[in-house]
Amino acid sequence: MHNVKSNAASREFSLHLTIQSSDIIKTSIGEPSQLSISCDISEVPSVHCKLIISQKQQDLGAIGTIKFEKTRPIASANLNLPALCFDELKSLLLYSPPRPASLFLNTSRYQENNSGYLPIKNSGQALEIYNLSWRYPIL
Repeated sequence: MHNVKSNAASREFSLHLTIQSSDIIKTSIGEPSQLSISCDISEVPSVHCKLIISQKQQDLGAIGTIKFEKTRPIASANLNLPALCFDELKSLLLYSPPRPASLFLNTSRYQENNSGYLPIKNSGQALEIYNLSWRYPIL
């Protein structure tokens, strides 16, 4: 999925992730908690994604990366979110929504063919993540 900004020359590339499950991870007493979210990627059918979100202020550049494995239909992503966004997402994940919630990752440019298919499954390709948004159902 990609959106076209008002400036036609500037395309924004994004991936739509549907949340399947989530966990709070605490690796040790001295480490802050992380969120682990298992998702399916709409633009890349049959690819499962594991998203690890850490609480960390990221002022410059990308806030994370997503990498597609070469040998398996799996993607792994790591994101850094400021405390306010991290806490807001964490509080949403504590409750089961009436239907699956969605995350949207704004990413670096990726290749797509004319039919909109993304040939990144089993590619070993890594994309930078610049922004995160979500749609969380309440009714």
